[in-house]
Amino acid sequence: MRGSTLLGVLVLLASANVVRAQNAPFLNINPSWSPDGRWLVFESRRHGDAELYVIGVDGTRERRLTWSRGEDTHPSWSPDGQQIVFDSNRDGAWNLYVIRPDGTGERRLTHRADRRATTFARHPSWSPDGRRIAFDSNRDGDEEVYVMDADGGNVVRMTTSPGGDGHASWSRDGRALLFTSVRSGNQDVWHLDVATRQTRALSSDPAAEGGARYAPDGQRIAFYSERGGNGDLYVMNADGTGLRNLTDHSDTVYELDWSPDGRQIAFYSDRTGRFELYLIDANSGVLRQLTSSAYSNAWPMWSPDGQRIVFGSTRDGDWEVYVMDADGANPRRLTSSPGRDAHPSFTPDGGHIVFQSPRDYANPSEVDLYIMKPDGGAQRRLVVAPGFDGVPVPSPNGEWIAFQRSPISADGSFRWDLYVVDSAGGRERRLTSQRWSSQVPSWTRDGRRMVFFANPSGRDQLFSLDVATGAVTALPESAGDSHSPSVSPDGRHIAFTSTRDGPLDLYVMDAAGSNARRLTTNLHVQAQPSWSPDGRRLLFSATLNGIADVYAVNVDGTGLVRLTRGGEGIR
Repeated sequence: MRGSTLLGVLVLLASANVVRAQNAPFLNINPSWSPDGRWLVFESRRHGDAELYVIGVDGTRERRLTWSRGEDTHPSWSPDGQQIVFDSNRDGAWNLYVIRPDGTGERRLTHRADRRATTFARHPSWSPDGRRIAFDSNRDGDEEVYVMDADGGNVVRMTTSPGGDGHASWSRDGRALLFTSVRSGNQDVWHLDVATRQTRALSSDPAAEGGARYAPDGQRIAFYSERGGNGDLYVMNADGTGLRNLTDHSDTVYELDWSPDGRQIAFYSDRTGRFELYLIDANSGVLRQLTSSAYSNAWPMWSPDGQRIVFGSTRDGDWEVYVMDADGANPRRLTSSPGRDAHPSFTPDGGHIVFQSPRDYANPSEVDLYIMKPDGGAQRRLVVAPGFDGVPVPSPNGEWIAFQRSPISADGSFRWDLYVVDSAGGRERRLTSQRWSSQVPSWTRDGRRMVFFANPSGRDQLFSLDVATGAVTALPESAGDSHSPSVSPDGRHIAFTSTRDGPLDLYVMDAAGSNARRLTTNLHVQAQPSWSPDGRRLLFSATLNGIADVYAVNVDGTGLVRLTRGGEGIR
């Protein structure tokens, strides 16, 4: 963490849990209520660095506020609801900024007191009358609490101690500040009289405590404490009596804020293994999770020039098609429809993307093929037929698109056969007619053959198909199941997934089916892999702990890299 030791402690509010929390996924954190009680502003790293978002207290209508190249953190809503103050390092050092709730009017309030990059101003808190902002800074050498006018002027130092003070919050009448200090050797909650600058400790437990906030009526204080062995949310009377543990959970509570009516407290916690926002009733302790940011990424395919990757993701609620740079940067959503937009693939000229979707049907099992431009424009249905039409794969010359189709049975089961349709969506031809459940076609380089998988013997195995005659040839069998083949650009190798060595992993073999070698270990690889245009790397999706992400690996099994972070909320 930047700044002094206390700053690093205060960012997570728990010195004993700093290492654990920093290693956990960094998702939705640091909530602050709007004055009308209808909204929360918070920060999230779902797009890489920390940015600010607003969400309704019912968990809907979420929107992004900031788009900076730095870290935008610790938002605090102004009492009139017109501005949000926050800290950011976008200009090289931590300073305070304000922004309107609609994302406009962004401007900086503080400036570095010297030229050192380690000088900071952080953790702002608006006074109840909206005229002043409390914050902490090391501008005078040690981390202390400061107060300034709301326009950034008239900065006054409020505390002076060698231990480090920060993370201040105001009383309802504006006469006092609660802050966290380690001046006594412990991390405790302290009270400061704004007029006299006299301080006194409100807690003195050996366990870490901090992040205290007065209730709107000034009669209670909520704060974080580890005195019970876990990081929990506690409430006590303003004089320090009547202590009560509200959460009493094995996972840690961080950064809290009272609702304007004093009935609820917003906080964030990693109790699900991911940092999410929660609301808790301050009296009954009834808890409600507000955000849920884990999502999956699947079906990655390279663009013909190797510069982009198209894939599916649930990051915005349901499965949609996205495109990103080849290194995983700059993800951008291309589709927006109810239902499962899936299995996207570039046409050979890079001019279009084909995918499957149930968007025009009430029954999600009724799925058709669609095509669109690489920017998501000009979306249109390519195949209209009863049943499930999916996994579109363009031929090398772009003339045909192979796909799999199944009628919809009464029991919900599928029996797949392979088809081709011309790229305009007119001519259509069935290629297989066995009751094998033939799936996931991949074209050879010359467009004369396909490799696919089917299960005539009860186990999924790989087969080769002559497109002109429909003749099928079995490739050498393995002890396990083999799925989702993908022929290399030069036609000499086939990548596929298999359970032949236990878990479902990625393999490569010669085009004739010999010399199979394993590229991944225990990654639970899913769906069809995609070859890079130069044939040197493979894209694939794999699931760990219930979350699917996109990976790339060299064809010799080296250079494995994870390109998306579905479990870490980069939504």
